[in-house]
Amino acid sequence: MKTNMLLSGLLLAFAAMACSRDKPAEPLPAASPAPSTLAAPSAGAVVPRIRYIEKMTGGAETTESVPVVVAIHGYGDRPESFARSLAGLSARARLILPYGMFVRESDGGFYWFALGGFEAQILTEGMTHASNALASMITEIEKTRPIQGRPIVTGFSQGGMLSFTLAVLHPDRIGEAIPVAGMLPPPLFPSSWPMGRIAPPVVAFHGDADDIVRIAGARDTISALSKVGFSAKLTEYPNVPHAIYPDMRRDWMAAIESAVKRAANP
Repeated sequence: MKTNMLLSGLLLAFAAMACSRDKPAEPLPAASPAPSTLAAPSAGAVVPRIRYIEKMTGGAETTESVPVVVAIHGYGDRPESFARSLAGLSARARLILPYGMFVRESDGGFYWFALGGFEAQILTEGMTHASNALASMITEIEKTRPIQGRPIVTGFSQGGMLSFTLAVLHPDRIGEAIPVAGMLPPPLFPSSWPMGRIAPPVVAFHGDADDIVRIAGARDTISALSKVGFSAKLTEYPNVPHAIYPDMRRDWMAAIESAVKRAANP
């Protein structure tokens, strides 16, 4: 019953979809246009290659070995728009802003996994597939860029959900996860964690008035991770809806800056 209530809340929320959209974003680059549709993958499907925007922050040079921050946008958003939420990041880092795997035909916004039905297994499969593709992208970046430490993943809404998913399904690919307004569906809760396996620290942020991705899901996720040995923390913001308000943004940016410093000085 609890799982059904959680998934029902998500269905209502994503249908409203104001997720992390900032207003009309800049046009896509002319090169390598995104496909207009992407079929839901079947088991064993080839993991798609994800396009992304790359920016250097804090005055870092493109040839410099610096930590990587992967910032994952939410439903209906675009990396060009989500980048504005991270404006002012002062740490010397390589900021990777990937494009979602699906395109919303109504406005050209991107998203990461299909909403159809919102049955637990469908949601889990979509998040798993997206996280697999992101993990492959991260591996490619590690092989082709000079970097320090393990990549830091962060994101809002669907991006926050995928930050959690990467921590659970691909813990060896990331150093820390910093989800905002995210959660995991119960089928992705780890029931145990092998001794010696990496468990990336998780620092999450969520508004307690969020009616899109309800805070109960974030609380349950943090509890499930903590039970199996993760260092997992949730900061809650009273009366904050599904948005990044100033206090939350301040704390979120500080968490990213701190994670970058740890990656640069392991």
